[in-house]
Amino acid sequence: GPDGPDALEIMSEMISLICMTIMASALGVKSKRERLVNLTYGRILVFAVYILSWAFAVTSMVSVSTNNFNYTSCTLAMMSCDVFYAGSKIVIYAWLIERVHLVTAVRTTRMKSCQYRFHILLLVPYVGIFVLMLTFRNIYLLDTGECIIGLKWIASMPLMCYDFFLNLYLTYLFVRPLMNVGRTTGRTNWKETRLYKLTKRTLIASLVCLLVSLANVLSVVITRGHLRGLICLTCCTLDVTINVVTIHWVTTSKTKMSARHTGTLNSDEI
Repeated sequence: GPDGPDALEIMSEMISLICMTIMASALGVKSKRERLVNLTYGRILVFAVYILSWAFAVTSMVSVSTNNFNYTSCTLAMMSCDVFYAGSKIVIYAWLIERVHLVTAVRTTRMKSCQYRFHILLLVPYVGIFVLMLTFRNIYLLDTGECIIGLKWIASMPLMCYDFFLNLYLTYLFVRPLMNVGRTTGRTNWKETRLYKLTKRTLIASLVCLLVSLANVLSVVITRGHLRGLICLTCCTLDVTINVVTIHWVTTSKTKMSARHTGTLNSDEI
């Protein structure tokens, strides 16, 4: 405001700074041992999540510090949510779909897998939801100069339902092989297999994504899209940071593999 930033603004900017540092560190650690020639589709998706999430945190912080009495900044804050935040969600879904393929369709190429093609088709409705997000949104300034942004019910309800059911379905796809592996494998130590560990870790990532997204979109639905810009942006920044940290944990192997296994495991780890 005209009298300087209030306590919420300072807190929001501090959270954004911490989140930006965490995401930049994760990106640095991940890219340090990567060469462009080794980039697989799965690895590109991971980097895309990191970059989109970091870009969202940066634009959020800039918006928070400038959006009082500033309609342009308020609009840019909403655009940041529509582009970077929604973009990071789509890429996370694409990454989870890629992991489902790794877990379930062994030795089958993506385009030859009917399941994989069906899952990619499941992302198409997001285009319609994205159009709704751009069309039915609230952007206005209060008399006090505070920026209010959010989605109207016609956009937030489809978004919440789509997010929830797609996440739930993908989570189920990771639970299923964990339940079946014990029956289908003759090994006594099946819980020690690479595939089991990969599936278990990704299941945790899928659950985290489900819960964080649901909590975030639910807040938009409950407030009917009339939420102070900095609260909305801070919640979304925390959301993307939790997702980045979770994906980083899932795709970074703690143990050093022997040279014989490094290639195959690393391609799946990321």
